[in-house]
Amino acid sequence: MTSVGQHGLVSQQLFSYALRQLRNRICSYSPVASFCFVFNLIKMIWNINYIFVLGLLSAMQFVCRAKTIKKAGATLRQPLEDLSLWQGKWFPHAPGEYPKEKLQRMHLHSNEVYKSGDSWAGGWFPYAPGEQHILRTDPQVDTVTTPKIKDDWQGKWFPQAPGEPHITKGTHEEPQNLICDDGVYNLHVDYDPEDIRQNYNYLCFAVNRSLFNPNMNKEALLTKHFLPSAFVPPAKCLNESIGYTHEPATCGSFRPLPAVYGTYKYLPPQRYIRNLAEGAIVMLYHPCAVQGQITQLENIVSGCLYRYLITPSQLLTPERPLALLAWRNSLSMSVVDREQVGQFIRKYAKQGPLAIPVLSRVVEKRESYKAALLSEARLVTDLDDSELCGFLEQHM
Repeated sequence: MTSVGQHGLVSQQLFSYALRQLRNRICSYSPVASFCFVFNLIKMIWNINYIFVLGLLSAMQFVCRAKTIKKAGATLRQPLEDLSLWQGKWFPHAPGEYPKEKLQRMHLHSNEVYKSGDSWAGGWFPYAPGEQHILRTDPQVDTVTTPKIKDDWQGKWFPQAPGEPHITKGTHEEPQNLICDDGVYNLHVDYDPEDIRQNYNYLCFAVNRSLFNPNMNKEALLTKHFLPSAFVPPAKCLNESIGYTHEPATCGSFRPLPAVYGTYKYLPPQRYIRNLAEGAIVMLYHPCAVQGQITQLENIVSGCLYRYLITPSQLLTPERPLALLAWRNSLSMSVVDREQVGQFIRKYAKQGPLAIPVLSRVVEKRESYKAALLSEARLVTDLDDSELCGFLEQHM
């Protein structure tokens, strides 16, 4: 008989004995004494069973631990080789195998060809496994060459063809004999008619145009500038800018080429000063001036002489938005007065340091500036303006 069976028999005998004693005590003692006796008996039986169960559990735990250690030892001594039917590759290595030592890449020279154990026969990008990354440069190939683009287009490109450098205005190759001023290149120094950013010269930006209305109470203003009799105005090339001490300018430095006589979209002062020096009359008007007054003054000037220039100017004031210029003299006005205009032209026209009696000998043969020219001047009498404002005397 095992120890477990013996413990069970003893427990059963004790339990029978306890029942008999309980029956006898209950019959012989009072109810309170009987209750205390039963409680102590149950407590004694409970402690015996608890001690027995605790010992049984300890024995089972010891047996299980011994079996686990035995199985673990058997596993360590005899590893299993075939864990599954997997026939592929293992990563990083197969079970039971020891990891291999890491292989170092071999540094190959640029003229060596790497032989890979892989069955891949194509090309590698950016380089084959184990091959050193080398930046290959061909000294015979120019890295700055412009790529050649194949295109069937036979027309023009805008702003330039693909691969051609961008050339800005004013950087054209100029002939050696026309570097100073030819009336075509480097016009942006004074005014470039093709540059839309300079359109403000002939546009009206006034918020209240009524400020430019004719005012009969505003008298015309005659201004004179003194110059020494021996003063000769210098002509400056387009490689330097020209400024003036008063506005609108009536004397000073100018460009070598004179402007073609007539009406302009805009003519800079650096150009018309050259014409003033040979005795021309220049009419200025503010872009915001009343169109009727502008037209009236244009008709008077164009009917008085051939050598005239008409151009807008932002330098005039709202009080006097119209002006006539001659060499060293100016007449600004708010309202056109035919008699006053005629007197100014007859008195100051054909005067200047470059004025010659016979202008017709040079005016048709010389090179001139005509950028932004709207209409050329017509002959009134002849190219020398033998008579000034003759039609005004007939109507006065």
